[in-house]
Amino acid sequence: MGYTPNIRIKGMSQLRYNFIWDKEIRHFAYEPKDQKEVDDIFRTQGRLYKSMYFSVYLDEKVEEPAPKPAAKSKKKTKSQPVAEAVTSE
Repeated sequence: MGYTPNIRIKGMSQLRYNFIWDKEIRHFAYEPKDQKEVDDIFRTQGRLYKSMYFSVYLDEKVEEPAPKPAAKSKKKTKSQPVAEAVTSE
């Protein structure tokens, strides 16, 4: 059938990002590896490419990982009293 359409964007940090056409969402998409890439891509919009703007696509199927439980402190602390929930009737 040929090739997959793509757009190559150079970020403010001179890194290159390859946005590939996603048939499902019908837009060019790039999945960043870390927060540094996200920051670089969004700093680029409107500066290096005056007519290109980026948006975020949040997939509803992806679930956030459960937070790790905090390590227990060996130091004893006094517990604070917890206020009761206020209900209006």
